[in-house]
Amino acid sequence: MSGAKREAEWRHDHARGVTATLAMLALLLLGACESDNYETGDGKYSYLRADFVEAHSKEAKLFDTAVTDDGDELVFVEPLSCSWAATPDSIYRALIYYNVGKKNDPKSVAGISASQVLVLRLPQKQPEKAICDPLKVESTWLSANGKYFNLGLYVMVGKTEEENLKQSLGIVRDTIVDLDNGTKLHQLRLLHSQNGVPENYSTKIYASIPLEYFSQGDVVRLDVNTYNGPLNKTFQVGNQVTGM
Repeated sequence: MSGAKREAEWRHDHARGVTATLAMLALLLLGACESDNYETGDGKYSYLRADFVEAHSKEAKLFDTAVTDDGDELVFVEPLSCSWAATPDSIYRALIYYNVGKKNDPKSVAGISASQVLVLRLPQKQPEKAICDPLKVESTWLSANGKYFNLGLYVMVGKTEEENLKQSLGIVRDTIVDLDNGTKLHQLRLLHSQNGVPENYSTKIYASIPLEYFSQGDVVRLDVNTYNGPLNKTFQVGNQVTGM
């Protein structure tokens, strides 16, 4: 399986603020949207694929096209319905499952489902409270197109009578250090507020940090508080991710 396909396991969307807010229900369902406009078996659309994409909403809650992190343009034979893509003519970060025809033509695909990928943007000013409640980091990788640093995370959720309880996720940049070679070291922290949501079981979410904030060759270090203690992931823009 190619490295790009491993990534299967903004105008931009609603992740403009300091944090990307997660309703507990959204955590449970991961914002999945589905379409019944595909065939099963060895038919015209019987070859399942999954990709992280930038998806375009033709109308509110309808995706018509998408561009994968590998650079392939996807054109859906029928618009893919997705309730969380509320703004028309906008670009959303998503994990798309779809079927490609036997000729493997990415420009004519049948969309099956789309799960929202949270986009974590650097805030314009430091938050008053930088809460770093623990979570689990399963995987990290750089997008093939060099646009995103991606994270596969597990957060703890549980049933509660307070339906309005929400967790939040975000990032903050603590320092920028000038390096001898003319590049910079950006030290980031992953922010996470459990906010009283019960920690009964885990659910998986995906998040992406846009690399538009950094220059080629810059070093980025992301510090994360996990249930097993502090963790950091370090990468050079354009190169591999390393962890400690």
